[in-house]
Amino acid sequence: MYFQSIRSIKVLIFLVFASIMSQGFYFGITFAGSPHPSQDFKESKILDNGEYASFKPEGDIRRFAGETLYYDIDYMIFSQAATAQISFFEENGKYKSLLTVETRGFIGFITSYVKHVYEATFDIVDTGKRLRTLKFNREVTVGGDRERIVHALDHSSLLHSMFFYQNKKLINQFKKPLPTGYQDDVLGAFYNIRNGVYGKVEKGQKFEIPTFWTKGTGEENKGQHPKPMLVQILTGAERQQVEQEEDEGKLRNSKILVKMMVPSDLYETKNGELYYWASNHFIPTESLYKDFILFGDLHIKFVKREFHPKENPY
Repeated sequence: MYFQSIRSIKVLIFLVFASIMSQGFYFGITFAGSPHPSQDFKESKILDNGEYASFKPEGDIRRFAGETLYYDIDYMIFSQAATAQISFFEENGKYKSLLTVETRGFIGFITSYVKHVYEATFDIVDTGKRLRTLKFNREVTVGGDRERIVHALDHSSLLHSMFFYQNKKLINQFKKPLPTGYQDDVLGAFYNIRNGVYGKVEKGQKFEIPTFWTKGTGEENKGQHPKPMLVQILTGAERQQVEQEEDEGKLRNSKILVKMMVPSDLYETKNGELYYWASNHFIPTESLYKDFILFGDLHIKFVKREFHPKENPY
């Protein structure tokens, strides 16, 4: 069902995707939500200390519509081995998020220019505070080959439908019960985190985020749902220990360090261990992915933020 012959060269892209989802813990992590979108959440340049002029600590989640965030990833001696961007926008009355990730330069050449595209469609619940996933589309292109997986979540009938395509041909499909409560995709979780949906983030706190199998059906796990993503906001002593062991976290104005353990179905690290440093405005200044399969440790850096309301960036 997947491109087995090129599995190893897809690993780098999964790392970048993991980074983008996780950055949500820094971009406005204490947003509390309000009845109406903020009207002055404008485009603003990222300052040297990882802050931005239009930062607001709370508001309706729809205020993010029109925002695009850009990232670079370096590997060993290769700078910008991959790039990524994630956007949130309104289209035909629906709110969507689109993430694109692709390898560049020499790394792009040796990986046949792998490109991942993830798109989620949401409805908005809890008086404008929370995104609820309606559809999640995952598309991977390697050279001339393409695989696509579509998840459709029907919250009325509590059915989760999955469709698997290879080079535009439907090769498999499944339906299974959708659990009650929320099952967040990684893009929805990114914005929900920024709006304080999962709780207030403080040093020493831990969070669990429910999700669903992104690439598989769960059949291989006897129909069980994946373990939730685990998030730990490290204390000062814990942060100091990590920085001494890894020689990381020394970039200017990093205020917060978060450790994550993610499900194996999403990212192909040895044990799902990820670290993020963030500024006072929750901009990630540095990210470290431990023991990524076939690649080792990788480093992610934020590039810029743009804001263009009422516009599909693609």
